[in-house]
Amino acid sequence: MALAQAFLRFAVVGAVATTIHAAVFALLIETTPVDPVGATVLAFVVAFAAGFGLNRRWTFASRADPLAQLPRYLVVQLAGLVLNAAIMALAVHVQRWSPYAGLALGIVLVPPVTFALARAWVFRP
Repeated sequence: MALAQAFLRFAVVGAVATTIHAAVFALLIETTPVDPVGATVLAFVVAFAAGFGLNRRWTFASRADPLAQLPRYLVVQLAGLVLNAAIMALAVHVQRWSPYAGLALGIVLVPPVTFALARAWVFRP
């Protein structure tokens, strides 16, 4: 699959996963005493399964064993989670910005990293 097409599909899946992530995040920080960093972690967990399934089948059209890919996908997503949590911690606890600023920064900075890793390592042809 061409790089541009894969990236576009990854972006669509990312938008779906990000919508799930943002909705869970907002629900948690608006209705519970969960810290924004913790809310980011919980939102990640919810969006993870949807992202794996969609990326595996649609973005990368992988036919490889999903049980072999899942641990690598988890490593890539955990790297994205660590980056997201660090961004959120910096935004909220260091800069004293709104948690939504941290969310927006994570949305912009993390996906290019996870796409590159998913294409090269998790779902490589």
